[in-house]
Amino acid sequence: MKRILGGVDIVSEWSGKLVSILIFFMTGVLFLEVTLRYVFNAPTIWAHELTLQLFGAYSVLAGAYVLLHHQHVNIDIIYDCFSPRGKAIIDSVTYLLFFLFIVAMLRYGIMTAWRAVELRQTVSPSPWGSPLWPLKLTIPIAALLMLAQGLAHFIRVLNMAITGKELT
Repeated sequence: MKRILGGVDIVSEWSGKLVSILIFFMTGVLFLEVTLRYVFNAPTIWAHELTLQLFGAYSVLAGAYVLLHHQHVNIDIIYDCFSPRGKAIIDSVTYLLFFLFIVAMLRYGIMTAWRAVELRQTVSPSPWGSPLWPLKLTIPIAALLMLAQGLAHFIRVLNMAITGKELT
């Protein structure tokens, strides 16, 4: 079990590191756009739209990495008052809500991505008309990554809630 959980953690870690590279690409595209627009008075029709799409992909695909490192929003003032076992019990209950959301995201994401690929969907209205289906494909991929990481965390907190011992 520890090997499987560790494998999920490794996938989440590496997916987060790979996705973080998008920040550098987005910065480069925006720098190019600003330079072309204000230095050469020759703005592009694609840079802003591409950056928005990359940021959307970055936002959803980083979810598993953020979950791995426990960086999602938490009400620490209340949460810190509990023992590790009490925190695990709270987490066990809240993970059930998390799974409802992620399963809905996965289901809707698959349907939306499938339809976008099928139609070769583009951004409309847009002067560039960039393809939208690659961005929509990131939704079910992100949901799968978050579901796997969420299951790994749920198993760990459930073990802590029941036994009072950490499962690393």
